[in-house]
Formats: sequence, C-alpha cells, structure tokens
Amino acid sequence: METILIIAAALSLVAFIVGMFSPKTVKCSSRGKVALIFLSVFLICGIVGASISEKPEINAETEQPGNAQEESPKEPKVLAKGDAINLPYSNGNVEIVFKDIKVNRIPNNGLNLVFTVRIKNNSNEKFFISNAQWKLLDSEKVEVEESGIYEPMFGDFAPGTFFFTIVEPNIGKEEKVGYSVKEETYYLSLNGYIVAKIPLAAN
Repeated sequence: METILIIAAALSLVAFIVGMFSPKTVKCSSRGKVALIFLSVFLICGIVGASISEKPEINAETEQPGNAQEESPKEPKVLAKGDAINLPYSNGNVEIVFKDIKVNRIPNNGLNLVFTVRIKNNSNEKFFISNAQWKLLDSEKVEVEESGIYEPMFGDFAPGTFFFTIVEPNIGKEEKVGYSVKEETYYLSLNGYIVAKIPLAAN
C-alpha cells in the first residue's frame, strides 16, 4: 500500500511540473486546474502514507529466530510470550518484547495480569513509554489503569510506576507492569491502534 502511494505521489508531482509548462499535455485546460488536481493528489498520498507508516508492527517470535508474520490480520492476534512490537520513533524505532505474561489469582477471586517487557530504544532520543500511548483496554474498550503487582506478603498492590518509564537512546530496559483484571478479554493499544488481545475468559 505504501509503495502504491509513493508511486502515485511521484506521478502527480511529475504531472504538476509538466502541466505548469503545458496544461494540455496532462489534459487540463489551465495551469490553475493542474495545480488544483495534481497538488491535491500529491498531498493526499503524503498524508495517507504518513498515517500508515505510524501503525505499530507486531511480530511473533518462533523457535527459529527471525521468522515473523508477514501481515497482521484485521482481528488482533492473541498476545503471547516472546511477541515483539516495533514502534517508529525519532530517527529509528523502539522494540517492545514481551518476555513474560502472567495471570496470578489474588484474594476476592480477582486476577493480577503482569507483563514483563524488554524495551529497546533504537533511536537517538529518550523514549518515554507515555509517548507510545500504551493502554490496556477491557472488553468494552475502556482503559484499565495500572494497578501494580500484587504482593501477597503485604496483601496489597505495589505502586505502579510503568507509566513513568524512560529509556535512554540506544539502550534497553526491562520493566514490569501489572493490572487488576477480571475473567474477560482485554486489548493492548499502542499509538492509537489495538495491536493484540489478551483473553482471560474462564474455560
């Protein structure tokens, strides 16, 4: 899709330049129409292309490193241990790898969903996890606030600090983030896109 948009943008730019000298060559009656039509096409292709390139990519690690899904299906995939999400950032990207995903039973029949993530900042600027618009959504797509990780010894959740995570340029960091959840399906949203689902429904 991005390749088609690039080609369309390039052709519209060439047609604009040619049309400025000879409108009839590009089948337009005046230079004004040439500018209106071909500059509009060029701008539209650029805007659509930029919005597509910002969408996060999620890859599933397999037993053979380097193998990844060629395309993400419309229905978000089930998030699994080892999955990696790549986010365009600054002059590079940020890779978030899910090293572990645990669901612990806590008192009052509740659940504590805990992600262990490794964040690698492959850019020349500091990365704030808040920049990625990291959100866990419930089955009704309502945001679930970070609860922290339940500590049985104290009978409570340790304060959650994942939202304040900062990763220096070209550095990696491993962090944990926990949520108080129920037995239903949850969704992970990054940069405004739902990239994976986490089904916790009772069997």
